[in-house]
Amino acid sequence: MAIAVALVEPQYHVNVGHVARLMKNFGLRRLYMTNPHYDEMEAVRYAMHGKDVLASAKVVTLEQLRKKFDILVGTTAIKATSRLNVLRESITPEQMAEIIHDAGSKDFCIVLGRESSGLKNKELGLCDLVCVIDTKTKYRTMNIAHALALLLYEISKLKPEVPVKKSKKTMDLASQEDIDLLMQYVDRVADLGNYDSHKKPLLDAAVKKMIAKSAPTTKDVMLLVSLLRKSALAIERQKKH
Repeated sequence: MAIAVALVEPQYHVNVGHVARLMKNFGLRRLYMTNPHYDEMEAVRYAMHGKDVLASAKVVTLEQLRKKFDILVGTTAIKATSRLNVLRESITPEQMAEIIHDAGSKDFCIVLGRESSGLKNKELGLCDLVCVIDTKTKYRTMNIAHALALLLYEISKLKPEVPVKKSKKTMDLASQEDIDLLMQYVDRVADLGNYDSHKKPLLDAAVKKMIAKSAPTTKDVMLLVSLLRKSALAIERQKKH
């Protein structure tokens, strides 16, 4: 799936900056605008790591977007009150996400309306789908950046997770040498504590099973080794006195 975002006559630099930042958060790069009126320099301040998204934004008309994308998803806070009002017959964000997810290689563009008055009926008429976020209150109008955050989040829930590069310092799994060292100290403390010899094989097996289930990191195992080492030294000192 490929997704872009379009802003119709954006006025406020804060919203535009936040939209670019959100797009960066969710891995979207293509931003389009129709007849923009915002302060470009001020918007950059709010874009954070999405500055490149903002810098590459293109000014187009809705008619051009209509030709460019397979499916335009219009957004509105006003639901249809009549079955005859086909233009405002809407879907939920969850339904929108499922449609996008199941559409394969189709190109989608989410169209956000004016901060003051949203999308007009003629503009909604150019869209294939109309999405409404039901706030469960009489006040349904949302800030465009807030609305986009909810929509992109719903879409992201159906996308396969991107593997996060692990940090070697904190995420390296314990090696067999680490585990062997831990088992040596388990046995040493068991011997110093006069643990029943016939139960030691069961103890070893239980500890190994716990390790296998939890997949500890090197840091986890070394913390346990440190604890057992100090415990062994304390027991040895006690026995000397």
